[in-house]
Amino acid sequence: MKIIWTFTLMMIPGVVSSISVTGYSGGGVIITCRYERKYTANAKYFCRGEWSECTDRVKTEDTNKWVNSGRFSLYDDTRAAVFTVTITDLSKQDSDTYYCAVERSGLDPKTEVNLMVLTADCCEKSISLSAAAGGSVNISCKYPQSHSADVKFVCRRSGSDLCAEETSLKESRRWSAEGQIQLYDDREQQLLTGTISHVTQQHSAEYWCGVQSDQGHKSFITRVQINVTEASPLVPSSSPTASVWKTPTFNNTSGSPNTLKGSSLIISLVLVLLVLIIVCLVLLFLYKKHQSQGGESSSQAGAEKHEVVPNSGCDYEEIKDTHRQLPKNPSDSSNCIYTAVQKPTGDAQILFTSAEDLNYAVVNFQKKADCPDSLRLRNSQDYSEYAAVSHHTA
Repeated sequence: MKIIWTFTLMMIPGVVSSISVTGYSGGGVIITCRYERKYTANAKYFCRGEWSECTDRVKTEDTNKWVNSGRFSLYDDTRAAVFTVTITDLSKQDSDTYYCAVERSGLDPKTEVNLMVLTADCCEKSISLSAAAGGSVNISCKYPQSHSADVKFVCRRSGSDLCAEETSLKESRRWSAEGQIQLYDDREQQLLTGTISHVTQQHSAEYWCGVQSDQGHKSFITRVQINVTEASPLVPSSSPTASVWKTPTFNNTSGSPNTLKGSSLIISLVLVLLVLIIVCLVLLFLYKKHQSQGGESSSQAGAEKHEVVPNSGCDYEEIKDTHRQLPKNPSDSSNCIYTAVQKPTGDAQILFTSAEDLNYAVVNFQKKADCPDSLRLRNSQDYSEYAAVSHHTA
């Protein structure tokens, strides 16, 4: 009812209505002043001081466009029959009485504005945030406890308009509807949180956190400058031994359980693999050793059985086989090779026939390890020369 009563008084010529606006040092305010639609073509102005001595701070010459005069800006929205006054960079010296008025012949319709500028010790005046394109930005703004029940907002500034784009929140401990900016108001902590997701270069701008009174006036408390940078590509380092990729870093005082389990599993697999390799090498060594010993024993057995004689680099004498046929007639002495054996008597010595009548040869077998080839001598009766020896008894 208060708002309706104020607007009604403003529309009655000669009657002064009054509104109160609270601003904060370093911030800004937006003051809205309504007028009757019959004055849409009239000039609007905002002045400071007592009405009789009110000095114009800003005055419209054109409608539906911003008019600037230093820290003061005015915009006349003829379609809504409202003109808006913005004051930036507030200080305590700005605390005073102001008037919103419509210029006409006779008495100008006006509204008294009592502006009080305070210092908000709880709140920062300005903060700066940076984010890479595609990431997100979190805005945190404190506000005075006296505004806990008021509507909270985050506005984006565009030129002279401090609130070209607005996201507001009326309820506490509940996220605002999905939009460009999501807000959360914790009234117990007097903390307003805003989140902007998937930021682009277009989000680089000046934003303001503030509160809105039940009369619709806005107080801008904290200025937030957001800078969005190009997303840096993931480029491997120039190290020849390892590739290091740039990734987002998260603070964590202890390793996650999944990481520890993965490391333990890898270590166990490596140890098992090493044990298997060692066992295989030992078995291979034993197999080679056993095979080598078996080959040596086979060679020795063959040499003993066949009387193998090395061929290359060995001492040997070729034996020619005369292969004489046995005489058909044993009495034929020309074909016999024999010697007479006499029984010794007394101290008589054994007499042997001349060695010239005997066919024999002495063969020396010498085993050398470096002879790769061998000759086999077979003891066959067909190739033997012998003599029949008869024992005579006297």
